[in-house]
Amino acid sequence: MLAILTKMFSLVITSSAFDSKTQLARHRLVNTLMKNELAQEGGIHALQLTTRTPQEEENKKQKEAAGQ
Repeated sequence: MLAILTKMFSLVITSSAFDSKTQLARHRLVNTLMKNELAQEGGIHALQLTTRTPQEEENKKQKEAAGQ
């Protein structure tokens, strides 16, 4: 029997470091910071990122509060 174990993570990161950066640049920044964890054998297999600026996070909260 073959057992496949995967380590999949989903992160939501809010940071002013994302100001003026494209989605791709934001993801590259996070991937650079997590380089060692992503490179480890048996480490993180998949990483889903949601990256927001503080203003984007506030806008999202306001829309949710308004029921949109």
